[in-house]
Amino acid sequence: MLRLTRRGFCEWMMRAGVVAYVTGRVDCRARGSERMAFPTDADAAPRRTFSRETFAILSAVCERLLPRDEDPGAIDLGVPAYIDRVVAEPDLSPVRDLLLRVLPIVDRESRKRFGGRAFDEAAPIEQDEILGLWQHGNDGGQSFFQVILSLTLEGAFSDPKYGGNSEGRGFAMIGFRPRPPLTMSSHLHSIPPK
Repeated sequence: MLRLTRRGFCEWMMRAGVVAYVTGRVDCRARGSERMAFPTDADAAPRRTFSRETFAILSAVCERLLPRDEDPGAIDLGVPAYIDRVVAEPDLSPVRDLLLRVLPIVDRESRKRFGGRAFDEAAPIEQDEILGLWQHGNDGGQSFFQVILSLTLEGAFSDPKYGGNSEGRGFAMIGFRPRPPLTMSSHLHSIPPK
C-alpha cells in the first residue's frame, strides 16, 4: 500500500490543485491496528446497488484507503453509502459492474489467504496485503484500485449535497471552508451600481 501520512496526503492534494476538483465532483495508512466495526443493515441507509455482504466489503476497502485516526475515516464520512448511491446512476454502469465483479474477488482472496476470514473480518495488515495486490496490478486489476480510490476520495471530500462528506467533516480535515450559497438578493447587492 502507498505509505503516506494523512497530513502529507492532504498537503499533496492541496499542492496539486486537486481540492477544487474534489469539492465539485471527487492513501492514507491507519496508525492503529484495531479492526473497524462496519455498518449493519440497521446502521446503513437503504442500499441501491450492493448486497449486505458486498456493502461490508466495500466499507472495509474504503476504510483501509481512508482510515479513521484523529480524523474521521471513510465510514464516518459516509463514503460507502455515497458510492452505493452514485454507482446506481445509469451512466456509471461500467463502474458499478467493475465493483460488483471485483469486490467478491477481494473477499474470496481474503478467505483463501487468511483461514476463511472475510475481507471485512481480516486484520488491517491482511487487508493491506490484498489491496496491495490490486494497487500494484499484480493481479491485472490495477484499474479497480484507481476507481475505488477515486470514489473514496470523492465521497470523502465532495460537496455534502451529493451524499458523502458527512456534515462537511471532510472539508474540515483539509481546512476548506465553503462560502454559503448566494441568494438572488445577495448577488444583486454584490453588483456595483452603474
